[in-house]
Amino acid sequence: MRHLMTASGCAGLGVAVHLAGPFLPVLLTTAGLGAGLIGASFLLAWAADAGEAVFSGGLVLAAVALVGVLPELTIEVHFAFIQRADLVTANLTGATRLLLTGAIALPLLVAFNAQRRGHTPPPAVRVAGHRRLELGILLVTAVFAVQIIVRGSLSVLDGVVLLGLYVWYARRVQGSPDEEPAVAGVPAGLLSLPPSYRRPAVAALIIGAALVVVTIASPFTHALLLTGSSIGVDPYVMIQLVVPVATEAPEVIVVAVLVANRRPAQGLALFLASSVSQWTLGLGSLPIAYLAGGGGFSLPLAGREQLELALTGAVTLFVVAALATLRPARVDALLAAGVYAAEVVWPTTPVRFAGTFVLAVFALNLLLARRRRLRGLLRAAFGRAHAAPPAG
Repeated sequence: MRHLMTASGCAGLGVAVHLAGPFLPVLLTTAGLGAGLIGASFLLAWAADAGEAVFSGGLVLAAVALVGVLPELTIEVHFAFIQRADLVTANLTGATRLLLTGAIALPLLVAFNAQRRGHTPPPAVRVAGHRRLELGILLVTAVFAVQIIVRGSLSVLDGVVLLGLYVWYARRVQGSPDEEPAVAGVPAGLLSLPPSYRRPAVAALIIGAALVVVTIASPFTHALLLTGSSIGVDPYVMIQLVVPVATEAPEVIVVAVLVANRRPAQGLALFLASSVSQWTLGLGSLPIAYLAGGGGFSLPLAGREQLELALTGAVTLFVVAALATLRPARVDALLAAGVYAAEVVWPTTPVRFAGTFVLAVFALNLLLARRRRLRGLLRAAFGRAHAAPPAG
């Protein structure tokens, strides 16, 4: 209950700051709106976790899953709608690279946690076999994105294809084998309510938090841009590095809790599922929002946006190749974490070129070496629905 009240208080603070925004300094406005967005993101994540257990029916479950990515989706769609083509990929690429790097770097976190507890050697991280579904979707979307990068534009047709992949994934993931649910903390508290109160409580939490996100997400990004301008930080870098920290905070915290409770594979699955949503739902929504805002049928991508998408695609292919065996290795984790750290510390074009080249080379090498395993990924994503084959 304490965590729920804290997050609700932060969300309420964000709304209050938004209402008083014209009378507050921009730095204070940015901090208050950021706290509100983080609080609302936690509320949505908790409600979505509980909603998957409370509600039934494919359409309802798909809506609950959509709620979980609402904060980042709102920001990305907003930039596309107001024709800010120079910023539309900032949050998407930043969030996707954060999630995928977190997924592949989990063995390092597990090793650190084991060392802290005095466990030697650390337990191996083994991904559940039915998580091939996410890997297969990520593989296809990353390859599909190559033609978008080369062409330098994101068309409405591209958006329809990507959104179709998201719908396909949402339907397939509902039929995947069950595993022990990763419900703990606030979601577990919601599920402990009397049956007659569960659905109303979860629905009220979803609606309330969603309204807060829709209200303050766009003002937060504008305040953040003003703050970046005042301290001399590039707007694209400001959005790419700061916003994902707020919108993806719930996933990161949940994964940390799962790792601490020796359930790292479920944490990795959460990162992969969120990455699928970014690549399909997030990227696919941009050209449609751009058209709705008065733009053309194709969203133009300048050289910078092409490079950012190329780096994100290289990260995706590397993570898919590294996880194709369902046993992430520490050496792969070190490489991905090293590239991510370099591009965060030195957000320059040469560093991004170098990171893209290095990860693309290693990804192609691993994909060729593990090409037989790729069939299993594609079969899990697009083959006939049945129980996933055993890992190994």
